[in-house]
Amino acid sequence: MQRVLSTSDFAAALGISESSVRRLADSGELEMHRTRGGHRRIPVSEAIRYVRKTRANVVRPEVLGLIGSDQNVGEPLSEQLLIEALLEGNARQSIGVLQSMYALGTSIAEICDGPIRNAMAAIGDRWPNDKRSIFIEHRATQLCVRALCQIRMAIPDPDEKAMTAVGAAPQNDPYLLPSMMASLVLHDCGYDETNLGPNTPIDVLTDSVEEERPNLVWLAVTNPIRSRQQTREFDQLARVVQGYGGTLLIGGKSAETYETDFGQRCETMADLKRMAISLAAP
Repeated sequence: MQRVLSTSDFAAALGISESSVRRLADSGELEMHRTRGGHRRIPVSEAIRYVRKTRANVVRPEVLGLIGSDQNVGEPLSEQLLIEALLEGNARQSIGVLQSMYALGTSIAEICDGPIRNAMAAIGDRWPNDKRSIFIEHRATQLCVRALCQIRMAIPDPDEKAMTAVGAAPQNDPYLLPSMMASLVLHDCGYDETNLGPNTPIDVLTDSVEEERPNLVWLAVTNPIRSRQQTREFDQLARVVQGYGGTLLIGGKSAETYETDFGQRCETMADLKRMAISLAAP
């Protein structure tokens, strides 16, 4: 369960009165619920959504779990701050930095392409000189996953007529973040998406796609495609998607190791966002 705030907490964070908070709730600008005792409570995700949408000034970011330069959430955040937090395994700071970036208006795609990608690359470069680097990388991955899950809660659910998407990272590709980031970018674009996660057999993804017929299918390919069997499985997935008129997007560090006449390459999460928005346009 996510953390919730009282009306006084939220008022203190934004430097406004509790009566103003109640007016925001009564007008529908701020969602809150009541406890069994009748007390108003605001989920932190809703507070972050409100700050992002309205560009509200945050005078006490720590109340919302946010972090800014010198504790001023209005100042740009340094990627180095995230790298240091991930290296130290500081969950509060790692999550706070990423949530603050989102609250300040940075898009999910920008967060993934910039701070997260650069931080994980910097941590990965410590191998093989640092014997703890594998441990540090795995821990950093989990912290990024936790942060992205919390950010996701601040994004509205898709509507009933939303475009659909299904994707995964293929078998023998154990990396959590690439497919999860793709899923979150699509969610942010209003898609009703399903992430089958890392190490997913392609025949399983193909069966799912054949049954669900999503508008968009993504593949996050981090490890190179080396076997003919894998290539044949990818080809079959491409044929199925092509057969019902869907769109196949292939991205990731080793996406170029799979050659196909069907499907589009995504070099970055910004590319994925652009293609997803274009596909959903009337």
